[in-house]
Amino acid sequence: MNRTRPTLRDGIGVRRIIGLALLLAGVAVVAYLERSIGGGFDLRLLYFLIVLCGAVLLPRLLALTVAASVAVVSAGIGGAQGTSLVVNGLTHLLMYGYAALLTNNWEIERRRLMRMSRVDELTGLHNLRALQEQLPTWLGPAARTGRRMAILMMDVDGFKAVNDRLGHGVGNELLKEVANLLRFAVRVGDEPFRFGGDEFVLLLADADGAGAQLVATRIQDIYRSMGQTLRGTDVDVSFSIGIAVFPEDGGAPETLLTRADEALLHAKRTGSAKIVRYQPSAAA
Repeated sequence: MNRTRPTLRDGIGVRRIIGLALLLAGVAVVAYLERSIGGGFDLRLLYFLIVLCGAVLLPRLLALTVAASVAVVSAGIGGAQGTSLVVNGLTHLLMYGYAALLTNNWEIERRRLMRMSRVDELTGLHNLRALQEQLPTWLGPAARTGRRMAILMMDVDGFKAVNDRLGHGVGNELLKEVANLLRFAVRVGDEPFRFGGDEFVLLLADADGAGAQLVATRIQDIYRSMGQTLRGTDVDVSFSIGIAVFPEDGGAPETLLTRADEALLHAKRTGSAKIVRYQPSAAA
């Protein structure tokens, strides 16, 4: 597999460059105000706001660049020279730099915790909370453009037998394998989620019932050709899959998930390794 080496431009990004430019422009504006109004007003709070905004919005190196710029400008604007200028500059650099580091560390930790709350620890897929947040975002463009969107809800048949006979460690490895299979089987832009337990959900953009059926069949075929975790054992697993399509099967996120779940339940009642599209008569 060929991997492209990340560049500095990839790491920073256009938005961050624009943000850095705006913050530095803010430093210049505050310095101009401070020089214009003299010592009548204390504008250190504005400098701190600029430093804190940089620490929240920018990577650490750029945030420290903003803090250093603020320190140099705020120390030099008072007209001090010689030793006083050096001492003031170092003092301001320590003060603003420390504030930037603390805030940046806090922001990194906040984002890490937010990511953990939306990512399943075992499989690395997004979890139910992320699904509930993202599904309305997916439906919005589909509704505006009149495009279809499909939801696949998938259950691992025989998963209880895997845990009971082979142990939970093997069951966990099987779930990881399924997650990797889903990443491989879907198109770029489509999204797999771990719904909970041994259930998974796939969001398929620009997919009707026939397209969703094709994806579901491909998932089953790929697993049958792999079966790595359980190879050499006498335990068989397969996937039951329920399908609901927007807008035919519902227009609200909760409705689509419910109907995909109803289709999945019907598939499991029919037998293992079944794919069922939601039908009102079948759900009744």
